[in-house]
Amino acid sequence: MTLTFKSIRIVVLVSLLFTAFISVADEHYVGTVLVVNKGADTVSFIDLSSREIVKTLPTGKGPHELAITQDGKWAVTTDYVGGNSLTVIDVENAKVVRTISLANYPRPHGILFLDAQTHVAVSSEGSDSAVIVNIHTGNILTGIDTTQQGSHMVALSKTADVIYTTNMGSNSVSVLDAQTATLSHIIPMPETPEAITVNDAGTRLWVGSNKDGLVSVFDLDSDKMISQFDGYTFPYRILLNQNQQYAVVPDYRQNTLDIFDAETLKRLKRIELANNAGPKGVSFHPDGKTLFLSLYQQNNVIAVDIPSGKVLFTLPTGDGPDGIGYSPFILKRD
Repeated sequence: MTLTFKSIRIVVLVSLLFTAFISVADEHYVGTVLVVNKGADTVSFIDLSSREIVKTLPTGKGPHELAITQDGKWAVTTDYVGGNSLTVIDVENAKVVRTISLANYPRPHGILFLDAQTHVAVSSEGSDSAVIVNIHTGNILTGIDTTQQGSHMVALSKTADVIYTTNMGSNSVSVLDAQTATLSHIIPMPETPEAITVNDAGTRLWVGSNKDGLVSVFDLDSDKMISQFDGYTFPYRILLNQNQQYAVVPDYRQNTLDIFDAETLKRLKRIELANNAGPKGVSFHPDGKTLFLSLYQQNNVIAVDIPSGKVLFTLPTGDGPDGIGYSPFILKRD
């Protein structure tokens, strides 16, 4: 086939437009994804522009969950299996600054930052309590008894004055007053509750129950269930995006990701992942529509466009990625 000058110009123009589109798309994804590697006792720093691991730091033994401040400067891991500690990381300078012993509150697991972004609320499964810790001083401010068994994950409303814990052994959620450090009350749950989140307004509580294979939504004014979804085998986590439009639920054993309309409580779509994916940790990009999802069995992270349900790209991790978060800081390679 002979190309004319006009056809060559068209091919070149299309090529330039495609390159420009890719460039703009890549520029949208800058910053760093941090992910905890359970099998390696480390945290990977993954550069979004190059899509490569640029730094790996050690944590305490058996890290599971990760919390990052709103400005992305500080990250904290819960060292759950044998560590009994928190590892505090200066993300901007990519270094571990301290390890906080939780020997009196063993098996720390769920973790979220309180409103001031200097303290974290941590669930201690070994002591069945929620602990409030200053990450900069290492001081433990208080421990709040959940009065239940297997207190595994935490949720916080935007005001962070109430802490919710899922209690896997007691099939319940404990509602804790963070200001007075007291138990408010208990909400019964379907069997083996683990995943949990609450909306910013503090009016709706989402809980995933592993044994019963359910995701339930509760009205917190009355503590009554207002919606429930079945068809799960292990609804591992639940997360709302920043504008509260979407809720996502990865199922670890079923290798699926469900997307909900968080306002109407309708399941919008189910994304089928590879049979050996093992989806676990979830974190949203600041755009509120790109989800970072760690795939435990594949040792990588996928970025999912929530409106379309399409996988955009894949990021490498260490051994056994789980807890995950995003920071706007751009790090240099080691």
